[in-house]
Amino acid sequence: MNLIYPDYYPKFQCLAGACPDTCCKDWQIILDPDTHARYRALPGELGERVRASLVEEDGETRFAVQDGHCPLLAADGLCDIQRALGEEALCRTCGSHPRFSEIYGLTEEQSLSISCPAAARLLLGRSTPVRFARSQDGRPLDGYNDLDPELYRALDRARGFAIRLVQDRRWALPDRLALLLLFAKRMQGFLDEDRCDLTDRLLSQFSSDAYLHRQRTRLSRLRGCRGSFTPLWLLLRNMEHLTSRFPALLEAALHAAPPREFWRAYGAQAENLCVYFLFRYFKKAVNDRQLLPRVCACVFHLLAVRQLFAAQEEASLDALIHVCSLYSKEVEHSEENLALLQRAFSRRALTGRALIRLL
Repeated sequence: MNLIYPDYYPKFQCLAGACPDTCCKDWQIILDPDTHARYRALPGELGERVRASLVEEDGETRFAVQDGHCPLLAADGLCDIQRALGEEALCRTCGSHPRFSEIYGLTEEQSLSISCPAAARLLLGRSTPVRFARSQDGRPLDGYNDLDPELYRALDRARGFAIRLVQDRRWALPDRLALLLLFAKRMQGFLDEDRCDLTDRLLSQFSSDAYLHRQRTRLSRLRGCRGSFTPLWLLLRNMEHLTSRFPALLEAALHAAPPREFWRAYGAQAENLCVYFLFRYFKKAVNDRQLLPRVCACVFHLLAVRQLFAAQEEASLDALIHVCSLYSKEVEHSEENLALLQRAFSRRALTGRALIRLL
């Protein structure tokens, strides 16, 4: 299997009991069938405790939630199962978090969810652009991906270009994000017309500094129009919420002044955050050709984080990491919330133009 992952991926280390926001709370942990069978046969007092902590619901087995956290979470922030039996005894969800992977044919793309504070710090605690590494692990293809090869190659090239565009620090970040939305809109047109063969022509056009300068000037006039965060706030408020902290922060954000210096003060962090979202979601359009809604969602995430950050008592990197981690837990880890966001842009309840006005 060919592997692609961000350069900080191998550096990840779980903070265990020192984690400021343990992954053993706030959400339901579903057991995979193999682990379920192993826990059912687990002997001794620990086995009895584990089995007493399991509940069956809608054909799935999960750990019950006790006072907002997993019953096997000890007071020192450590897991009793891992303490007694080692990391290999954890269920698939607990053992892999915050690692995520997406398989496209013979390629597996690996990433770290920023819902984990340690992963968020690896991404946001750097000022240098994120790079991507490639390797092979010798595994054969497990299963079958029914991908359109021409569409996949087009999206792969387009994503690489989109990331380079966002990382081009000759331009201010709001200009780069506006150009990214324009690029995605043009690319969506080709996908709608089934003309993936025109992708290289689009990449060549957007590689011209003269063309980018003209478009940047045109888009800056749109950015000069006053935009409102309220439509974004309404969408976030109507999402599924996992914690009580997020609705409270969202309410405070509605009344917070827009953080006008955010792009300048945290430009590198916002750039890396955008690259993180593009890497995770851009190529999912291979399944439905819906690229523009996904790129709009990436910019939506940045604008939401920026406004939530404005509601913090202090402006610091630690505060930004906290906001990003909480936001990711609430939005990225809910298929329902991601689908709601996708529908909003697919049906044009929100548009790229509305996002540009907020940049």
